[in-house]
Amino acid sequence: MFEVFEKRPPILIEAEKARFKPGFAIQVLIFIAVFIITNLAQSIFLTIYGAVWSTIKTIKGELAFDDDKALAEAIDKIQEHLLLPTLFTFGIITLLVIVYCRYIERRSMYSMGFVRENAFKDYIRGLFTGFVMFASAVLLAFVSGGLRYNGFVTGEQFALLIGFLVGFMIQGMAEEVLVRGYFMVSVANRSSVLFAVLSSSIVFAILHIFNSGISLTAMLNLVLFGVFTAVYMLKMNSIWGICAIHSMWNFAQGNIFGISVSGARPTVLVFSFELKPGAELINGGSFGLEGGLAVTVVLALSLVFIINAKGREVEEKSHKSGSYR
Repeated sequence: MFEVFEKRPPILIEAEKARFKPGFAIQVLIFIAVFIITNLAQSIFLTIYGAVWSTIKTIKGELAFDDDKALAEAIDKIQEHLLLPTLFTFGIITLLVIVYCRYIERRSMYSMGFVRENAFKDYIRGLFTGFVMFASAVLLAFVSGGLRYNGFVTGEQFALLIGFLVGFMIQGMAEEVLVRGYFMVSVANRSSVLFAVLSSSIVFAILHIFNSGISLTAMLNLVLFGVFTAVYMLKMNSIWGICAIHSMWNFAQGNIFGISVSGARPTVLVFSFELKPGAELINGGSFGLEGGLAVTVVLALSLVFIINAKGREVEEKSHKSGSYR
């Protein structure tokens, strides 16, 4: 049952060829440095973009800063407009993490989970899996009295909806490459697979600790999600599937079902679901469904399933012809 934590898949074996293998404490410090640098790069881009956009809108008379009310409205409009560009800036994280792994740790792309073989099929399967998982949580919360359905609301925003799908594909990949493709695999070089999975999952949860509405249940669910995606990656010997699961999970949550994504409210929806007051234990309250027990149940069942599922049989030599070097 727990052989996934004992048997190292080819991507972890390939990672052992890295020339730079720092211990756990140093690896955590490096991770923090990488995280700060990537977030700083994102912030610089968004600050410049936001300043240019708001200046143009102000000149056109579409934004005003005359009084407190106008200022508050202007800030809300700027923040709403920056939601989609923010998702696209996560691509900076992916690029910088790949540069670090390739040129500092001297690891191959294969060791990060970028396996060419079955990549497209894995990604499509991941999109389906992510949707089914979150839809199951919505159904469970709904029948448990935690959600109220308010109808179909997309209207004429289809193009923007596609934009958010692409944005979440970039954002989901960035977080998986950062936490699983880089940190988990690097930690596994100097420790057990179980320790690498658990430590990376805790780190993943900590990255969300300052999100609006965070709670103990939300933190538990983030850890469970981290363990699930880590085991899925190891079983499939590929990062493509979990990139898709993560992306579709967030997209379905925010833009299909209209529920807050880790505390962030969506602006473009397909369906509208309202969190019922007094049912925060089920629906997660202001953090969104990820902070409730409906998601806990789905993630726990998904984790049990993936741990017991048969992993992909991959010969160690296959990476020589089926990877991105």
